[in-house]
Amino acid sequence: MEEYHRHCEEVGFNVDEAHNLVKECIDGVLGGEDYNQNNINQWTASIVEQSLAHLVKLGKAYKYIETIIE
Repeated sequence: MEEYHRHCEEVGFNVDEAHNLVKECIDGVLGGEDYNQNNINQWTASIVEQSLAHLVKLGKAYKYIETIIE
């Protein structure tokens, strides 16, 4: 795993930066919301869309793969 992180740093991928961006999106969508199964698809779509939008704004040559586990 350490080798993976070292490779990511060499090509300019900042794991912590990406993690923080995605966490902010999750907090923004779910912050203060009570669980409601009817909203899961909407929340998931919003988190993915916002995460991708924030990552694209960084202007780096990333390939984006997101996985949401429900």
